[in-house]
Amino acid sequence: MSAMALSGRAGWDHFWRVFLIGGLISYRALFYWISPWQYVPTMLAAPLFQILFFVYLGRSTGVGSTSFFVVGNSIQICSMAGIYGMTMAISNERQFQTLSPILATPSNRLAIFLGRGLPVLITGFQTTCFGFLVSALILGFRPAPASLPLLLVAVVVTAASCTGFGMALGSVGLRVRDVFLISNIAYFAVLLVCGVEVPLSQLPGSVRVLAQFLPLTHGIAAGRLLAAGRGGATAIADILWELAVGVAWAAFAYLLFRYFERSGRRTGAFDRL
Repeated sequence: MSAMALSGRAGWDHFWRVFLIGGLISYRALFYWISPWQYVPTMLAAPLFQILFFVYLGRSTGVGSTSFFVVGNSIQICSMAGIYGMTMAISNERQFQTLSPILATPSNRLAIFLGRGLPVLITGFQTTCFGFLVSALILGFRPAPASLPLLLVAVVVTAASCTGFGMALGSVGLRVRDVFLISNIAYFAVLLVCGVEVPLSQLPGSVRVLAQFLPLTHGIAAGRLLAAGRGGATAIADILWELAVGVAWAAFAYLLFRYFERSGRRTGAFDRL
């Protein structure tokens, strides 16, 4: 085996080690809610009560079916991990004064950046699956069995899309002092405009246009079609559009990250609060 091939293999081994092990370590260190005493009420109980509230509100007012609110809210709760988790995973390096040592290493920046998203994506996926499971046990939610595999794909893609969106917010936190204010606004913005509680057709035209470029919108639309057994090409198109939105946000986030890194090197402001 040539020296070039060995060097390339070593480079990829290093990339995956930073991506997987570095991402896991950063998740354990920077994710505030990893303790069971915080994880259960924040990532499980609060989303569960959100689902129950809107389902029973919809039933009592007759404005939507149980499936409409279960799918919308169960998929939406993955954005809690994506938005807040990624904000913590990136911006907290600055808050904890550890950003400079990390950026002083020769490690691949893309591996450092993307590795922080994998545990968050898995957390969001687990939260949504928990929402669907409890809805099936308590609310009698029964999605079309034949659509379950594609529904799981829609959930994974939506969780990834929310993670990409959260990466952008976390990158802003490398420069903004109180990024969690922005994260709070972003979280409730996607709850309001992405068709979670109100059908997109009933929202103003400008809001519908905005929703096309935000995470959740197409993932929830695909989830509702699949839960009703009306998947097919339309649901697949929505999943692909959701994936494109997530990739676009992640790419934008990485560009922001590199821009703030270069800017921080010039000004010496990596850890300045």
